[in-house]
Amino acid sequence: MPPVTRAQRTGRASGTHWLGYGRLRLYSHVALVCYALYFGIWTFRAAVLDVPGVFDPGGDFVVFWSAAKLALAHGAAAPYDYALLGKVEFAAVPQMALGYEVLPWLYPPTFLFFVMPFGLLPYGLATFMFLASGAGWYGWALCRMLPRQAWIAGLAFPGIAVVLATGQNALWLAGCAALGLCCLRSRPLLAGFLLGLLTVKPHLALMFPLALLCARNWRALGAMSATALGLVLLALLTFGTEPFVAFLGNAARAAAQVEHGAALLVRMPTVFAAVQMLHGGAALSYALHGMIAAAALAAVIYAWSRPCSFALRAAVLCCAALLVPAYLWDYDLAFLGLAIAWLGTHGYRNGWLRGERELLVALWVLPLCGMTMGERLGFQPMALGLVLALALGAWRIRQERIGKASRDA
Repeated sequence: MPPVTRAQRTGRASGTHWLGYGRLRLYSHVALVCYALYFGIWTFRAAVLDVPGVFDPGGDFVVFWSAAKLALAHGAAAPYDYALLGKVEFAAVPQMALGYEVLPWLYPPTFLFFVMPFGLLPYGLATFMFLASGAGWYGWALCRMLPRQAWIAGLAFPGIAVVLATGQNALWLAGCAALGLCCLRSRPLLAGFLLGLLTVKPHLALMFPLALLCARNWRALGAMSATALGLVLLALLTFGTEPFVAFLGNAARAAAQVEHGAALLVRMPTVFAAVQMLHGGAALSYALHGMIAAAALAAVIYAWSRPCSFALRAAVLCCAALLVPAYLWDYDLAFLGLAIAWLGTHGYRNGWLRGERELLVALWVLPLCGMTMGERLGFQPMALGLVLALALGAWRIRQERIGKASRDA
């Protein structure tokens, strides 16, 4: 097969594609300007006009900060006390008392090591430091992955804005995943350490050891296992067993809330939530979600058991990591940004499939669907987007392997 030319990559071989490099830059700059205006107006209304019920951006960070304050003052089991946590949250953000519920602490005790330093700072400064450094970490990871021409599109990914708006930790975790995968072949021990940090949010880490096992990358798998085990042992030695028991109890209550529809299903990009919104019932929702999760697991085995382009392997892994858990939120789609980056890089370097760029654009805006479209549609489309992204990665791998087999024949 002859090498793909730059004209073929950009769509100029048989007519210019509508999404050329110029438009990609233009749309990305427009998106960044829109984000700046959005957050600027939001902050002005909250901090200057003091509009009742309008929080500062990053409101969910209050649970991280409150958990850190409680752990420092009363021990690691205190953040799992719903009533005690609520008092600290309401004291930090008094507007929450206007009809808002307490945000529960659902993370394992191992995550407390990473948030406790922020409890030493005032709430506003801690929020800014947490979100700004998380955005920088994720942005650096994207720039390590993408060609220079596509940096702006990666940094304009709406999933970043969703995380900053909510105040969650997804940029930190997705950045660890991206950098871990980037150095997997050159520095497997460092890669395993970074991937091991994902276990502070266990349901997002499930597919990574499977991928390393299938790839027979024993050094990275060992480092990931050692990091995860080390965090647990350190937490047990530091905090004792009580926080772990409390964590399991809170996790069970969160699962029950999702099953009974108490969670915001429109913002949960899972097959389970999509079926629940269509009034499918818990049994049917779990059954269909289990089928898709099994397909995602099979896709990871298919991608990582035999040689193929690393970008496709990594994209399939990130998509599968989002499709397996039944509990997920739209801010976790920061991981989807990594899959889009790898799929886009592969298409740019090897030529585009028909409709591939249109699909990537649809995936690029997907994180906005939970906040803007879910309730209007009566259907949650984000899980379908993740399935299509996984299918694209698997199809690309199949084509690549068939093409290699025909060339070797």
